[in-house]
Amino acid sequence: MSSKKKKQMMLSYKDLLRPRIKGEPRQQVNKGDPEWEDGIKCIKAYHSQATMLSQANRQEMREIIRSRRYVITPSAKDTPLRHKLMKAHKKSIKRGRAPSWPIFIILKTLYRPALPKEYKRCIRMAFGTTEVKDHTHEYFALDGAEPAEPATTEEDHQTSPWKDEVLDDKPEISKETKKRDASALDIEDGSSSANKRAKVAGAESVSLTVPMANAVSEQQAAEEGGCECTVGKLWEMIDKRFEAMREDLERKEKEKFEVQTKELQVVMREVVRLHGEALMRLAEITWQRPAAPQGVDV
Repeated sequence: MSSKKKKQMMLSYKDLLRPRIKGEPRQQVNKGDPEWEDGIKCIKAYHSQATMLSQANRQEMREIIRSRRYVITPSAKDTPLRHKLMKAHKKSIKRGRAPSWPIFIILKTLYRPALPKEYKRCIRMAFGTTEVKDHTHEYFALDGAEPAEPATTEEDHQTSPWKDEVLDDKPEISKETKKRDASALDIEDGSSSANKRAKVAGAESVSLTVPMANAVSEQQAAEEGGCECTVGKLWEMIDKRFEAMREDLERKEKEKFEVQTKELQVVMREVVRLHGEALMRLAEITWQRPAAPQGVDV
């Protein structure tokens, strides 16, 4: 893998930098800083998904973490709906766009069970699942992979936020399976030593996204009644919502028009009444006018 492609894939604690202030160099976020702990969690979540995300999704997730948009403000500490990423999700849906899988991964990392049911239902309808499997071992099989945070042991390096949530996700893989997978992904074998690592060639061409690549587990399918959720159903739901909003707007406009029409009718009746009274008054004045004497020019 070229150094440029490697740079586009890798992410570590070294990428946690504060914004530049008045031309000064960007300051490193250090252990003990308010945004450190959540930042490390998000980086580990990225490590667990990097090899499964498409290039666009990897870039989006890295940008969210590097720009520190994951930071939980005091108002959003116990209310996920107030987090800036959740607000970005709502804005995207209102514009008719599909939800973001990288945003979901980060919000799930930060809030876990506290995520709103409506949000999780939206993600499930769009991608068919809300399960996030751990592929951290695949990330650290790449040359140059750095840990999320400084650690003293290799085991600490590879701890992911999904370690306790998804079990038995690292089955023993036979040599034949490794060769087949390496061929499919254009992976070249390194040295035959015990510490060899897989070298990925052309990783940018691998556009596998977790939402489309992962199938819904049998247990989840049973719990959801075997419902096959697709992106199409999400668009159908959004279309129905917009249609209801349009009908409501038309109804309100119609009611407003009827009220204005009635007010105009009242004004017109008053104008006609006043006009009639004016004509009657003019007639009375004409009838009361005395006749001119004979021989006098009027």
